[in-house]
Amino acid sequence: MVQVDRESQFDEPKLDRRSLLKLGVAGTAALATAAPLTAKANEGGFGTKVHSDIPYDVSPEYKRFNQYNTVFNSDRRKGIPAMSPIFDDSRPGFSFSEFALSMASTNLWMNPGMEMEVVHQPRGVLPTPYQFPDATTAHAQLKRAARHFGASLVGITRRDERWDYSDVVIYESGGHETLPWEKALPDFNPKTVIVVAWEMDYEALAASPSQISDATALNAYSGLTYILTHMTDYLNYLGYKAAPAVNGLGLNVPYAIAAGLGEVNRMGMLQNYKYGPRLRIAKIYTELELDEYYDKPVTFGIQRFCENCMHCANQCPSGAVSHDIKPAIYTAEDVKDKPYINPGIRKWHLNGQKCHDYWIESGTTCATCIATCPYNKPDFWHHRLIDRINTYIPGPLHKFMAEMDLWHGYGNMFDEKAPAVFWDPKGRSYDGLKG
Repeated sequence: MVQVDRESQFDEPKLDRRSLLKLGVAGTAALATAAPLTAKANEGGFGTKVHSDIPYDVSPEYKRFNQYNTVFNSDRRKGIPAMSPIFDDSRPGFSFSEFALSMASTNLWMNPGMEMEVVHQPRGVLPTPYQFPDATTAHAQLKRAARHFGASLVGITRRDERWDYSDVVIYESGGHETLPWEKALPDFNPKTVIVVAWEMDYEALAASPSQISDATALNAYSGLTYILTHMTDYLNYLGYKAAPAVNGLGLNVPYAIAAGLGEVNRMGMLQNYKYGPRLRIAKIYTELELDEYYDKPVTFGIQRFCENCMHCANQCPSGAVSHDIKPAIYTAEDVKDKPYINPGIRKWHLNGQKCHDYWIESGTTCATCIATCPYNKPDFWHHRLIDRINTYIPGPLHKFMAEMDLWHGYGNMFDEKAPAVFWDPKGRSYDGLKG
């Protein structure tokens, strides 16, 4: 049986060390010949289905989301910061050393060398934009470049205005301005979105919620900033406009799904086949077009597994993760008092306000839901085998598989006997090392 690369449905050309970003004439000709085959979705992968469009029901009433309504922007207008980290040497995971590690991890993210969420112009080295020999070569070289700059995963998809914010919030000294997307980025008509992901450290996340787990999440954002900065420069040198965005300009998860990097899970996050939810993602808009040579969405049974698992919902200390068995399409009436939820697409909807309230209360960015997920495992063969089995077993057995995860010591986030350090600001068990 053919094995599908979980990151991409395309057989990328193998580039040797002397031609990392260069293909010979013969190789290019061979790839051009093979393009119609490689660009076709591989449907024979182990439990993976490839789709021509994002595989979730989208209501005709669906509208682009306004960035003004995100929880972070709403709370910022109330004077509530995005994070409120704390240190306390009496609590495991909160020593000043761990606090310092967490703060240092924000460095590139908070102080980027390049401005994010704006259009960066071509460098002007070439008289006209560089023309790749073909879309196959462009696809391969863009991915190689992203990995060169540190991406754990990279997918490339066509721009889809459904996933762009209708309005973009621009903060400046003394206030903010909200502009329609097209006015915020004038004279910019991107054709392609490159989605990159950065893996968070498994052991650090196992200490959620703490300054240790915060450190790996914040380091991921700094890593993504590094990738975006260099990829934007790469595209500019090639002669193309590009706009990098860590969390801005549009919705990361739908774009990551469209780029073939995974499915949406109960938490509303991206669930990748290899890394589970242990990723942070970002994107770059560019005018470069790849014809039809784009990655395609995939599914591998996450919705069915999430229907039966409930780990993240049960372990979430704020009650922000839904306990609904099935995902649902919310209407505008359903969310009239929750402007941070965009109705019109079938999914589980996270209560982002409860989630962020807990961030401020606990002095962490939490991540309990990610750490407790059965797909969040070290990359050992037996874990990957179980993941593959989960793709095929009947839905009711997923509940049993999820319980086995707890029996083997994974996912018990607020348990004194858990094999790591955990803390709850409400005074419940916090020193797992004494278990």
